[in-house]
Amino acid sequence: MELTVVLKLLRRNIGYEALNNQISSLLSPTKPFHLMYIENGYYLAKFQSIDDYNKVLSQGPWLIYGQYLTVQPWTKDFSPSQPYPSSLLAWIRLPGLPGYLYNKKIIEEIGGTIGKVVRLDFNTNSRIKGRFVRMATYINLDKPLIVQVLVNKPES
Repeated sequence: MELTVVLKLLRRNIGYEALNNQISSLLSPTKPFHLMYIENGYYLAKFQSIDDYNKVLSQGPWLIYGQYLTVQPWTKDFSPSQPYPSSLLAWIRLPGLPGYLYNKKIIEEIGGTIGKVVRLDFNTNSRIKGRFVRMATYINLDKPLIVQVLVNKPES
């Protein structure tokens, strides 16, 4: 099911029409999308546009009525019987990186040790916000969370 994502609101559910309207309002999709309730609070959203699909996956976090909307690409392994998603897109910070590491390729490599990097904060890459690196990364909730990444200093 190409261009399909799995959606679930954490904490409480809202009705189909309310969710459909809120997603349309948040995303402003360029082409219509189809929303389908499957079970256990999960919905499938099928997009006609690759740009809309990429936007919903990479530009969160999405909040609807103060509830976090989890978004993950649909895979054949997905099971709606699980109470919560096994992975989610989260913004993470890496504080205290030395200046020589503020490079898009290096930051994405470091983030890749945590999960799949989807989006890098452009202020991070340009060093406007020099206190920390910020990126959107898929976190696998079935594995222990990574709380620390050690980076070796290059030899002089």
